Formats: sequence, structure tokens, C-alpha cells
Amino acid sequence: MRTVRKMLGFMLAVCLMVSAMAVFAAEGDSSEGSGGSGSETTTPSNSAVSYPGGTYITDSNGHKNFVGEEPGLSLLTPGDLWFDKPGGATAYVRWDGSKWVPTESSGGSSSGSDSDSKSAVEKEAEARAEAEAAVERAIQEQASRDAVILAGAAMDEGFADMGDMYIASQKSMSAGEFYNNAVVSTPGIENAVTVGQGGNLVVNGQVTNMSASISKVTNRAYVDSVRIEQEGRVLNVVDVSYPATEATINFYMPSVTAEDTIVALQYNAGTWVEVEVAEVRADHVTLNMKGNGVVAFIAK
Repeated sequence: MRTVRKMLGFMLAVCLMVSAMAVFAAEGDSSEGSGGSGSETTTPSNSAVSYPGGTYITDSNGHKNFVGEEPGLSLLTPGDLWFDKPGGATAYVRWDGSKWVPTESSGGSSSGSDSDSKSAVEKEAEARAEAEAAVERAIQEQASRDAVILAGAAMDEGFADMGDMYIASQKSMSAGEFYNNAVVSTPGIENAVTVGQGGNLVVNGQVTNMSASISKVTNRAYVDSVRIEQEGRVLNVVDVSYPATEATINFYMPSVTAEDTIVALQYNAGTWVEVEVAEVRADHVTLNMKGNGVVAFIAK
């Protein structure tokens, strides 16, 4: 950042000096064309003059203002200013007759800005602060762009917002599964039967407003082990949790009919334990559950 500022400042100063030289040359040509003497070599105030490694102008006070490499001693007189100190950042120093010394802003020079009069430590601190601010802006801008991209992706996937998409992704669930409290597909099961839950759990014989949460089982070891434990077609394996110890829970399972023989097993402490099936009817299987856990539905 500081290097860029230095280059811009130096280029601006050089451009101003070159422009001044062009104007002066044009005025000289005009004078010759009108009968003026072309042999005069007087250099007017504020005209640009080149020296080895740089350019300078003479201000209204008769002091030279150098931009570029350090001028030779033969060019220097006390009070001259030099704006490009060797070793890095643009500096503003004055020749005192024997050495260059820092100086405060000078009202008679275009270089007398507040930034020129600041110490190297102050300039370094400002440059560091500007760099840190630039990085912070870049991070915020990138975060904004990422947020727009993610919001678009969430909408494309059917989610209302990024928060829902993130929660669903942690459960390996699609938007339809997430919003409908259902599991449509499970690793290791071809043509799995959807298992969903719509609330109205029966606890202690009373219908409540409680719901059971249905989550996807991504570890197919459960599927493989229940196939060994129980003969039949595995319809689905889901994780069920609800805010009670025991409850009668009605599961939505489209394509199930009242004539189907359904067995439910729950994984408990390393073994599969049968769960009482209270009812099987069209598109529904009701279980009398005695705790949370992974449940497998099997058609015999």
C-alpha cells in the first residue's frame, strides 16, 4: 500500500513538472516567432529542470524542489527541498547547508502537505492500518459474495434460507425431507419407503401436540445388520426421537396397505429389539415406542 502511494505521488510530481516544461517551451517558441531573442537562457520560476536521476523546479522563494535521486552538492543551496529520500517512502526534507533534515509543511511549496510532515513511524503506522482495513474490506466483500452464492444455492435446492440448508446438510437431508420431517432415501436400501411423522403423539393415553423427529441413518451398517436379524424386505431405517419416555407414534409410510405384515425393530445396546406394532393401515404404521433410537421397518 505504501509503495503504491509513493509511486502515485512521484508520478504526479513528475507529470506536473513535465507539463510545466512543455508550457515553458511553448512560450519560448512563441517568443521567437514574435521576434523575441532565442539566445536568452534565463530559467523562470516554477519551470522544470532535469538533473541526473530526477527533476526540480525553483519556487517563488528561490529554493529548488527536487524529485528523484539525491541531487549533487553542486546543485544545492540552503533551504532546498528533496521529496524522494533513498530507502523507501516519499519524504520531505530540507538541505541545511551540510545535511538533509526533516521539515514541517511549507506554505510556499506544493509539497507542504500534512502527510509529508509526518514521521516515518507515523507513516508506517498509517500504512499498516490502511493495509489491515483493506484486508478487512476484502474479507467482508468476499463474505458478501459468498452469502449471495449460498443464498442462490439454497433457493435452488428448495430451502427457505442458508440456515435451513446448513442444518439439513448436517443431517444429510434434502429440502423435502427437512421440511416434511421425513426420510425418503437411505443408503443401502433400494426403493426405500418414505417414513414421516406429523405429530399428535399419544402419551399416557392422551393425544398431545408433540411430534417425533425423523432423521436419516447414513451408516448402512444398521441396514446390513437388521437384514441379518430379520427376514423380509427392509422398507426403511430411520432415527426417531421424541420428548417422552413412552409414546404411541403414527408414522406416514406411503404405499403401505392394511393387508401388509409389518415388523418394526429398534436398535438398543448393540441388539435389535422388536417394537410393538399398534396398527397398520393404508399409508400408515403406528408403533408403541418405549424410547428414542434407530428403528427399522420390515415387510414380511
